[in-house]
Amino acid sequence: MIPSLDLALLLFIVILAIATITAKDLLIAVMLLGAYSFLMAMVWVEMHSVDVGFTEAAVGAGASTAFLIAALSRTVRWEKDLTDRTPKERMLPIMALVFIIILSALFVYVAEEIPAFGDPHSPPNRYVKLFSLDADGLEESLNQGRIPDELLGELGAMGFRADELPVKVKAVGDGEWDGIIVPDELHYHPKEQKYYFIKKEEGGKLDVYRYAPIIRYIEEGHPETEVPNMVTYILADYRGYDTLGEETVIFTACVSVILLLRRRSRL
Repeated sequence: MIPSLDLALLLFIVILAIATITAKDLLIAVMLLGAYSFLMAMVWVEMHSVDVGFTEAAVGAGASTAFLIAALSRTVRWEKDLTDRTPKERMLPIMALVFIIILSALFVYVAEEIPAFGDPHSPPNRYVKLFSLDADGLEESLNQGRIPDELLGELGAMGFRADELPVKVKAVGDGEWDGIIVPDELHYHPKEQKYYFIKKEEGGKLDVYRYAPIIRYIEEGHPETEVPNMVTYILADYRGYDTLGEETVIFTACVSVILLLRRRSRL
């Protein structure tokens, strides 16, 4: 999608959000909120998060809209006028506006630290720094494929289990090494896995990183699962139990709402 359409889509989303929170007719607010969710689904798809887009369209624009309309059928449709509100109720919109302004300023402040969208070399997409060590005497051991005792001791002090400690290292560049492990707990991954990334920095320091799971998904997901789509094999294979739990939560919430709406005498 070209940038001009991206901006137009975001502009429509902002307009719908403002219209939703200012609408006095709650039914109109619900319909605007459904349109907002539908446009957000388009945004997720455009950002290549198709699974999130499907969920937003089904739950946000679909099920949530239906439940809210059902709830409105048992309550009042029109919001109170400002003159009919109590002093505390009149202060709520002002407090919400102040909170949104502060939160927006905080987002702008931290935006500079956010890596570029889709950057495969950004830290969240590659590894997380654990600690630093003095490179004196360690670089030679790493080049010879030996694990320094200082490195093993530091990892053990951080709580890494025995099957998460490196058994060998492999040079991958000038001053860069991969730490290899052979995890054996329940034989989940009996073969060798690159687990750590070690890099020599200026100033005589060795920075030790833990590879992010996405590296494993990208490099070994297709050979291990034989599923061509990355999103599918992550959700249905590596995160299968987590996905099942999410579906259970959604199903339980839907059943609970239906049971509450059916109890007419209690509403």
